[in-house]
Amino acid sequence: MPPTAADLIRELPLGPLVDHHAFALTAREEPLVWARKTVRRVLTGRTDQGRIDDAVLVVIELLTNAIRHAGGPVCLTLDLYERGVIVGVVDRGRDTTAIPTAPGSLLADLQDEVSATTGGADLSESGRGLFLIDAFANGWGVEPAHEGKVVTAAFCLAGSAA
Repeated sequence: MPPTAADLIRELPLGPLVDHHAFALTAREEPLVWARKTVRRVLTGRTDQGRIDDAVLVVIELLTNAIRHAGGPVCLTLDLYERGVIVGVVDRGRDTTAIPTAPGSLLADLQDEVSATTGGADLSESGRGLFLIDAFANGWGVEPAHEGKVVTAAFCLAGSAA
């Protein structure tokens, strides 16, 4: 089972919590555009541009998955720590077992399965979001939430302000 947000906080050198933001995206006309701008604004001055780009990519992947697969209201959380950030996307989907626990091995298994059934064709463009999250975040997890689930991703931020 992937780690919970509490596990990520314990395992990574994030430091103490310094700020918390929660945003309901249900009524937003362009939620992905809004989320990109908001994550950039909140993280500017806390780390370098490359790490901000990583966090934005992961947030957009998480939000896209939530909007596409879970339906219903979506909420974005940004928990800022002295030396990091944990982003969370809360949605109404309850099936936490549908999210793979080991993205790297799942990609290899999926490629083997696709090769066996398609004669060696490559993987499609969709279905790679969690692999990106695993590659760009320092850690990620999924856990049940009050009305669904929350998928979180943690980032250690170089040059974070105290």
